[in-house]
Amino acid sequence: MPALLVLAACAGRAGAGEPAAQAVPAAPDEIAGWSEPAGIAPELVLVTDVEGFTLATQSVGVVGDDGMSAAWVGDDGTGTVLLTTSREAPASVVPCAGLTDAADAVLRCAVERGDVHVVLDGEGVDAATLRAAGAAVRVPGADELGALFADVQVPGPPVERGDLPPDGDGAPVDPPAVGG
Repeated sequence: MPALLVLAACAGRAGAGEPAAQAVPAAPDEIAGWSEPAGIAPELVLVTDVEGFTLATQSVGVVGDDGMSAAWVGDDGTGTVLLTTSREAPASVVPCAGLTDAADAVLRCAVERGDVHVVLDGEGVDAATLRAAGAAVRVPGADELGALFADVQVPGPPVERGDLPPDGDGAPVDPPAVGG
């Protein structure tokens, strides 16, 4: 069974008083009920705990074909951790466990959970923060799903256009006018 990925800071989830280690992982069908309407594959939904950071719920959304993206913002207003998930391994990204501080403005590392590839980008954070976030990647608890997906934009039905013919090349139907 594939692992699931979503990042949710303790401060930004329901039951924030509960330690992450005691959270009961959500069942795949529970995750699917929240993630699939947004176009995110349930097996690509995982969470992590980032100490001193809060999930920016408006940042949670689909990335690529069916991956997930979410950002955590430092409680002091500085620093951002961006998590993205996919089915394919990223090119040239160091494992989080081996990440060291660098002069780069943005640090980047990756972890794997089963067949899921997780990339963590940190802006204004140190390597220790990203290493800890990478080590804490886990399946979200059922009590976290509502907060995690609270502001996810769900695509609506396609807009019907009354000026497109039912077959042909799909050019709008414009009756001939002067000169045409």
